[in-house]
Amino acid sequence: MRALHLLLLFSTTLVDAGADERWFDRHSEGWFWYEPLDDESTGEDSPQPMKITPQQSLSAAWIRQNIGQYLDRAIDEPSKENVSNYLYLDRMVKEKGEQFARVGKQVIESDPMLDENVRRPISPAAAKIKDDMAHQAKEEILRKVAKIAGLVFYYRGNCKLCHLQVQSVQLMKEHYGFELISFSTDGILIPQLPDSRIEQSPHPALNIKAYPALYLMQPPDNIVPLRQGGVSFTELGNRIISVSAQQRWISQQEFNQTKINIETWDNIQVSPQSLGL
Repeated sequence: MRALHLLLLFSTTLVDAGADERWFDRHSEGWFWYEPLDDESTGEDSPQPMKITPQQSLSAAWIRQNIGQYLDRAIDEPSKENVSNYLYLDRMVKEKGEQFARVGKQVIESDPMLDENVRRPISPAAAKIKDDMAHQAKEEILRKVAKIAGLVFYYRGNCKLCHLQVQSVQLMKEHYGFELISFSTDGILIPQLPDSRIEQSPHPALNIKAYPALYLMQPPDNIVPLRQGGVSFTELGNRIISVSAQQRWISQQEFNQTKINIETWDNIQVSPQSLGL
């Protein structure tokens, strides 16, 4: 009976927060019951827990402001009454959090702008279909780009990383039909690239800082950097697609089709007014 009495007392006696104290808006500060109090003084000058009056009602703002004091009192003077008072407040906080999470889940699942399942299917089978669609879109775009641009490959014949990179470059050429122009900057040819030209002083505009160095070239003279240093076959393909979108060789719609996640907020102009704030 005493526990029921205390619960009823708490539920009818704590103070409402002002409109400017909406703790839900202060996401970066974490859950409010872990927030430090503004006044961290100790000893005789420490603030005492707020007295509960019949005119007050339980609110998040009141709990945020006072629960630390109830916790301090329960630790410093762990009487049954002090500990019970804190635990009742703590239980109220947890139930408020559970209610918030439950309603939040309902809101998310009913709003396609918030539902993660819209961006990326949660079902493994559906996610696999989405991955396959994105992969197919990438294949088609790489073949399309290969018709309007070629690969330019600068290397050093004594560079082991350059020898490894040849495998990805050659595969890109064979699989998608990219034209390949290769240059040796130290006069040593890589055996897989017997048609390489020798250019010991690449043009400064290429800004080569590391080897191998890869570029896309759209005839007659549009040369666009891809990557310097080693890059995998998959990463090279993704980079070509990204650069092609930047150069507008492919449309934004084509580029979006290569993503495994749908960007639901891409073309949405968000303002406080549009969110009802």
